[in-house]
Parts: sequence; C-alpha cells; structure tokens
Amino acid sequence: MRPAALALLVGAALGTFGRPADAGPRTSSLAWVRMPGAEACIDARTLALAVERRLGRVAFVPPTLGEVAIEGRIERSQESGVWRATIRVFGAGGAAIGSREIEAAHVDCRAIDDQLELVIALLVDPDASLLLPRAAGSPAGSSPASVGGGAPAASAGGGAPRAAVRPAPLPPAAHAAAALPACPPVSAAPSASWRVGGAVEAVGGLGLVPGPASVGVGVRAHATPPRGPGFALGGVLWASPSVRAAPGSPAFSLAYGSLSVCPIEIVRGETALSGCAGAMLGSLRVEGPAVPSRFRHERLVFDLNLDTRVRRRFVGPLFGAVGLGIAVPTVRDVYFYTDAAGARHDIFQVSPVSAILDLGLGLELP
Repeated sequence: MRPAALALLVGAALGTFGRPADAGPRTSSLAWVRMPGAEACIDARTLALAVERRLGRVAFVPPTLGEVAIEGRIERSQESGVWRATIRVFGAGGAAIGSREIEAAHVDCRAIDDQLELVIALLVDPDASLLLPRAAGSPAGSSPASVGGGAPAASAGGGAPRAAVRPAPLPPAAHAAAALPACPPVSAAPSASWRVGGAVEAVGGLGLVPGPASVGVGVRAHATPPRGPGFALGGVLWASPSVRAAPGSPAFSLAYGSLSVCPIEIVRGETALSGCAGAMLGSLRVEGPAVPSRFRHERLVFDLNLDTRVRRRFVGPLFGAVGLGIAVPTVRDVYFYTDAAGARHDIFQVSPVSAILDLGLGLELP
C-alpha cells in the first residue's frame, strides 16, 4: 500500500495549480525515456495506455496543447543497482512544478509498472479515485457521483431517477485521504540484491614455474553483496601438466586455488571494475630421478596476491572479463639437480613477484 499512499500524496502536492474547480479535466502531455540498460522496462506507449485505462478516458495530448508536461525516465542506479524512475512536472510556461522518484530493488524493472501508472495518473487528474474498487458491471468511466459516495436516488413514484447529489468538493489533500483505504503497516523497502557470477578463464603467468611464460585454464566465481566488500573464489590448473627447463631436467606442474576479498567495486552502466586482495594455496610438483630427495614430489605453495579486474556485460547475463594481478610467495624454494659428474645445476627459484593475466567469459545474475 505504500506506493499507493505515495502516489496520492503526489497528487495532493502537485495536482492543483490554481485552476477553477469547474474547468474540467486538465490536459497533459507525457514524455517517457528508457535510459541505456533499461530497454526491457515499460515503453512510453504502453505506459500512456495503462494510465488512460486507470482514468477511464483519453488523458494525453501533444506537448503543444497540454496545460502541464509530465516528463519521466527510468534507469538502473550505477551505485546501488536498484531501478530508479524520475518523474518531473512542468507548467505551461516551462517552469518546473515538482518531481518524484520511485526506487525498487526488483530484478525485473516491470515490477514497478503499477506504481508508475498510479503516480502519473494522479498527476494528470488529482481528483481521480483510483484506489476505490469499482462496483460489479460498472464501466471504466463511472459517474463521479458514484465514486464520491452519493448514490442516485429514485423518484418517489418510481419514475426516472433524479440527478445524483454530489458532496461539496474536497480540497485535494482531504480528497486523497478520503480515497485511501486502511492498510497494514508498511515494512522497509528491500535492499538491492546480491550480484553473483562465474566464468571460465584462460590464464598466463610469469615467474610461477620455469620457462619464460606458462599458460593454464581456470574457473572463477564472484559475489557482491548490496553493501560491503565482495568475494572471489577460483582455481587454476596449468594447461601443460609439466614444464621442462632443459632436456633431461626435472619436470614441474602447478595447480592452486585462490580466495580474495574485493573492497573496491565500481559500477558504471554495464561495466564493473573491482580490486581484490587474497591468498593462493596449492601444490608445485617436481619429478625427475636427479632431483634431490627433499625437493621431490610435492611442495606447498602459499602466495599472497593482488589483482584488478574489469567485467563488461554483453547480452543479458553474459559478460567478458580481463584481470591483471601479482603474486608474492611466502617461501622461495630453489630447485636444482646434479649431473653424472656430481655437478650442481640450478633450475628454478620462485620469482619474488609473479605476474598473472587472465581472460574470462561467464554469466552474472541479476
């Protein structure tokens, strides 16, 4: 019931601009714009027809003929992700008379159609009793007398009914209060929903394993709450199970999982920029008959990492992402082997700072 109450208050506050009581319905024009990203929201023609159905008459005229101009737009907030509709009213001379904003955290922007219709209908005709249920069989354009509470009285002789007596007109604010039925307490508006997504990634790295560069495949999931930092969880397995530094030298393979906290999340339309900090935990496996026994088999990898990532929505929930990060090892092991003559050959030492680049494609909701 809160949208209805707000709409009636809008009608009371903006509906009367010094017009005579018997001047008839005020003429209005409507301009409605769907901002980028809101193409699936209600369009201007559908909105105008819905308002006219509520009023039971043709309500809108061309802008050059209207006493007032109603202009509105709907968009998705870049900061909170909620849907926001802004409605402004202008007088015949172009002076701004008032404005109203409607916000809703629904996934589908069509969920606020009813609120939009009600607010605009009351701006067009503040005296319309839009909340009272119609009697069975009553046409859309019922007489104001039946709405106002005065029932037509029959003549004493059963002849033609006399004209209905309509109560004295009420001020707009009183009329709005009279038309508002009792309703239960209104709970607080729901907060914006979580944004969650997942992607498959192609990953490249420098300094993680021997060789000039290494490539792998990974998965990554992210979750961003309405307030506070987001989170990211992922894992990477290098595409080649082993990397050899030279013929006859040991073979290396690497896999790890990562967990990050993302305190930076900037959204601009369909593009989001995030900054994350976390840790990577995994295994670096070394194999080869010449490897010293204390470095054989698997070694624990525990690195600290920072990364920044850009996500861009393409169509619906489909998005692409590119990320760049660094990893700092907590332990820098040195790997070497000895040849037949007993000479030591250093193969690899984990870089003090490793670079990681990834490209991903995934889905995000809502």
